[in-house]
Amino acid sequence: MNALTAPLRELAEFEEGRALLKKDRVCIGYSGCGDSQRLHMAYGLSDGFPYKVIVTFSDLRAREIYEEYQFYDRNTVLYPAKDLIFYQADIHGNQLVMERMKALRRMIEGKPLTVVTTFSALMTPQIELEEIADAVVHIDADSIVDERRLADALVRMGYEKNYQVEAPGQFSVRGGIVDIFDLTEENPYRIELWGEEVESIRSFDIGSQRSVERLSQVDIYPAAEMILTREQKLDGLKKIEKEAKSFSEKLRSEFLTEEAARVTRQVKELAEQVREFSQMANLESYIRYFCADTDSFIRFFPVRSTCVFLDEPVRIKEHASAVETEFRESMKHRLEKGYILPGQADLLYTADKTAAFLSDMRVVLLSAMDGKNVLLKPQKKFEVNVKGMNSYNSSFEALV
Repeated sequence: MNALTAPLRELAEFEEGRALLKKDRVCIGYSGCGDSQRLHMAYGLSDGFPYKVIVTFSDLRAREIYEEYQFYDRNTVLYPAKDLIFYQADIHGNQLVMERMKALRRMIEGKPLTVVTTFSALMTPQIELEEIADAVVHIDADSIVDERRLADALVRMGYEKNYQVEAPGQFSVRGGIVDIFDLTEENPYRIELWGEEVESIRSFDIGSQRSVERLSQVDIYPAAEMILTREQKLDGLKKIEKEAKSFSEKLRSEFLTEEAARVTRQVKELAEQVREFSQMANLESYIRYFCADTDSFIRFFPVRSTCVFLDEPVRIKEHASAVETEFRESMKHRLEKGYILPGQADLLYTADKTAAFLSDMRVVLLSAMDGKNVLLKPQKKFEVNVKGMNSYNSSFEALV
């Protein structure tokens, strides 16, 4: 830490910024920093904060930051945004959910971390972090495990039941052996039972099926971000069916019979999936009907122990405005054609509301050039001399 931040401590602007960040609800800005220098500055300013959030303007840039920032902090995780428009086209598998769940797991466990994400990820409503934490299944040597109840709990958590575990997010139950491939782990778990008593817990290699490590306990985290009880599903379906009926009648009164029929047909298919097959797919676009309380991801972080960095705030605002406009236009078109219900068009937090969430926190704006069109107005601006802020001050000793 000292070797990496030594060049920064020579800058008066850096020390003044560190002093300002000790206050609550502060927003400061730094301009004149290149890509790598912005991350170096973020690392130095965030010293003492267990939680750091780096927000940028695109998924590509987020992955670049994630790969580079691991040099500064090994506990760096990527939190990608969901596809806000094509929720129902599940073409990415569970890779995005896996990356997002790894970040949520570290937060639930209370471990320090740096999260790299995009502003659009903060604009998406989510269920409360406490609900995800409450769904975690803990198993140790003293646990009493009923195979059927465990299987029901895993299905509710988004796991897929297979004859043999082959990929993350799957589980199998056969003859007193329960295999579970936790979405946040590299290897699956094998729990051997004697009746309802736990005989052994091991992790094993997916290819050879050989044991890797003997474990005293495991925590199984959800494989989905929407964890619903049967009662919640049925209550949500009632709301959907009620609104679909009203919306369909409205379309028919406007002589849009094809669109009205489409609404009725889609909701009927959804109801059959949920009631008959307990299908979890495609429910995220209906989150407003199933979950009374939702929040932005940024609100999961404790305000006093978190520092947020906005990478190129001008481009972030352009990105947020583009996402908001594209979402609004897409939803308007789908609503007119009967592909969605009115409640689904209100899925997104606006850019201004998301910025309001950030206004309660410690925020640092980092940019190459000073810009005025930003979501948050800094209380103090600093112009950094790029030549004087070389990442390692051209010092081989400091790098070593």
